[in-house]
Amino acid sequence: MTPRTDPHLADLERQIAETREALGQTVEELAAKVDVSSRAKAKARDTAERLRAAEDRTRTRAAQAASSVRSKLPGGSEATPQEAALAAGSGAHRAEGAVAPAAEPAGAVVPAGPTVRTRAPALAAAAVSAAAAATLVWVHRGDIT
Repeated sequence: MTPRTDPHLADLERQIAETREALGQTVEELAAKVDVSSRAKAKARDTAERLRAAEDRTRTRAAQAASSVRSKLPGGSEATPQEAALAAGSGAHRAEGAVAPAAEPAGAVVPAGPTVRTRAPALAAAAVSAAAAATLVWVHRGDIT
């Protein structure tokens, strides 16, 4: 047999071609892993998309909650901020300078003191901010995917 028609030689040439293809794929994968800036940009895009989706969900929930509170008010959506706070039960209607509920004389001002009720919104905001910061740190470090 001639060297060109040798079945063993054809098999070797096929194996060499397969090995070259696999080696090319491996080199491409390694090059992608080494390209840190593009990986970082891709991760940042993914994180931004997740945060935008979470923001959209939060805005939707807030709008639904506001609508629910408005529907419970005596004047519908035309209520004053103090009436809205009173209906929501947030305690904001007791802030310094706010008009007191109907049980108080007209124009009476309820003094605001450092109570749990007046500090609760600030504490809740601080807790949410701390949780958001911790989540961002974990995502940045790669602890959460």
